[in-house]
Amino acid sequence: MAQNITIRSELTDRQKWELSNDYSKASGKLFQKYYIETKIFNTSSKVYSDCNAIIFINTGTTNVNVNDVILAPTQKLTLSGNFAEIDTTQYQITFSNPIDPNNQVTILRKLYA
Repeated sequence: MAQNITIRSELTDRQKWELSNDYSKASGKLFQKYYIETKIFNTSSKVYSDCNAIIFINTGTTNVNVNDVILAPTQKLTLSGNFAEIDTTQYQITFSNPIDPNNQVTILRKLYA
């Protein structure tokens, strides 16, 4: 009776490197991977967070209102959750003059991979 023998190919250097970087050297546990998404808005909009952390930066020269918090130019609003939490807030971005060319808010979101 013949047996099927599976021979595994040796891991490439890249695969070995990826495996070594997926685990914490101290605890041996998998890392929680995440990425940062950046968006720029020039008009009043609704923004769905669905992320662990979100930062609103007024990069324009006019005031912007984020859920009733007024951000002057260069000010930022940072909101973050604890490990493994997801913020599901719907944020309303409002500019006092919706067609001003100087309106600009930059939003950074921390999303789990």
